[in-house]
Amino acid sequence: MRRGGVFCLAPLLVAACGQLQGFGGDAPPLVSFDVVFQGDVAPLRPAGITDEHALRVALVWGAQWLTEPFCLLPAESPEAAAVIDAGCRDPFDFVPAVVSVSVPIAVDVPATLTLSRLPSLDVMVGDVTARVAYGSLVVFDDRDGSGTLELTQRTIRSFTDGREGPPGSVGPEPLDIIYGASFVTMTAPDRRVAFREGAFDARSAFYPRAGCAPPPRGFSVLDAGGFTAEAALAALLGGELPQEDPATCAVSAPAETTIVIAARAPADVQAVGCEERRDDSSVRYRPPPNPLDLEGRVWACAHPPTFDTAGAGGGGAASDVIQLVVAGRASAPCKFLTHYTLRGCFEDVNCADPEWDFTANPPTWWPCGP
Repeated sequence: MRRGGVFCLAPLLVAACGQLQGFGGDAPPLVSFDVVFQGDVAPLRPAGITDEHALRVALVWGAQWLTEPFCLLPAESPEAAAVIDAGCRDPFDFVPAVVSVSVPIAVDVPATLTLSRLPSLDVMVGDVTARVAYGSLVVFDDRDGSGTLELTQRTIRSFTDGREGPPGSVGPEPLDIIYGASFVTMTAPDRRVAFREGAFDARSAFYPRAGCAPPPRGFSVLDAGGFTAEAALAALLGGELPQEDPATCAVSAPAETTIVIAARAPADVQAVGCEERRDDSSVRYRPPPNPLDLEGRVWACAHPPTFDTAGAGGGGAASDVIQLVVAGRASAPCKFLTHYTLRGCFEDVNCADPEWDFTANPPTWWPCGP
């Protein structure tokens, strides 16, 4: 009887002995967002696409991300500037980390996206006393019928003999097509979903909204007017955060607002679905493959950049090494760069003990000198 009394404390959850109640079933909704998609998708379809499989809207939580210095510092030549333009994503882009829930949506028909889980810790930025997550609502054509947005990833092609070929972008076939998003880049007006726990660190550089009121605790919808890339770079180089115009800022409770997303050409918003292999501004260098077809590619011979203002290369030259920087093909859904050197290591172009050294016998196609 005593043992039965220990295991069958009926007043706690009622019901039969050994059958706890209240721990099963779906979690109750935490928050809902009302979304309206506006515009005509038909004239925006990429070449060869004649219809939509199924339009959906997804909440995508953003990554904490830093672009590589080559994309941020002034170009050392017109050729390097062309590579930056062709291969570097906007350094103020929204970069996806995790796709949350998605629901069907139709043009001009309100849809409700409901969350039953908090954002995971890997998209929360800050410590346990002050952290925040930001998200973008993304409208996409679910071409593969998976019911969710598949993010496009950069991958490295490998050969059976261990060599690595030029990187490329991969994803499901066919790729989901993005037709709009509430938050694309900080250099344009954005409307983002926010979730805050604890205090708020106004000094955080995580998609900053300096000049705007902090998000309230819990879920909210935030508006900001954006800032120019020139003003942002000047502020960042001066150790400050770029400022928003306070008149363009707003904070709304999810239940009190409808988020309107305008249809846009996929080429203008597809980057919202592009993951970054590296988010800490580091660069992975590669030995020159043999051969490498540069036909139709945008490339340049350039110094590895540095923030030391004494050198060359706009921001200074870290060494006498000349790298070959190649932009991804124009047909690729995501922008990226590949860095080749005759001598170096994958993680450090100036390593003392190089993992490869072709300086004495460079490939015949190598265009950058010894």
